Parts: sequence; C-alpha cells; structure tokens
Amino acid sequence: MVDAAQKSFDEQLKEILGSPDTERIYANGFILTIGAGDIVIALKHSEKPFILNLSYTVAKTLAIKLGAMVSQLEEKTGNTIMTTDDITKALSEGGDK
Repeated sequence: MVDAAQKSFDEQLKEILGSPDTERIYANGFILTIGAGDIVIALKHSEKPFILNLSYTVAKTLAIKLGAMVSQLEEKTGNTIMTTDDITKALSEGGDK
C-alpha cells in the first residue's frame, strides 16, 4: 500500500514529466563552484550552458540521493559506472589499449 506522502510524490512526478511546459536539459559535462550562499553548477552541453544554483542543504541532499541511485543501479546490474575522472585517467595513461 502506498502512503499519502509517496502518492503525492508520484503524482507530482507524473505531472512534471507529462507537462509540455517542463523544460528538459541534457548535460554531458559540468563545472562546480561554491559561493557564499549556495553551490553553483554549470551544466554543459555543446555550446549551450545552463546554470543551476542550489542551497547547501538541497545540494547535499541531491548529492546523497544521486549517489544512492547510482549505487543501486551498480548493485542491480553488477557493473561499476565509470566517472569522467576514471575515463580521463585511463586515457591519459597513454598507450594503445
């Protein structure tokens, strides 16, 4: 049985995903910085950047929840997702592997 809070979350998500007014952003890179009052995330995709400002509280919560989701994916698939740092390191080690 789904409790009221979860149902509300599911309804909100369905509404957001189904709305033609919801702007969708794809990013294949990012730059992070910290300000006096928030975290700044510059999302990069080709030539069009997007800036996302998050409060420290929301940024920490997002980091924890994203980490948990990726860990769950890795556990269920048996695959370790490489980070961009992993890929950069492997490519910089040279040689034709």
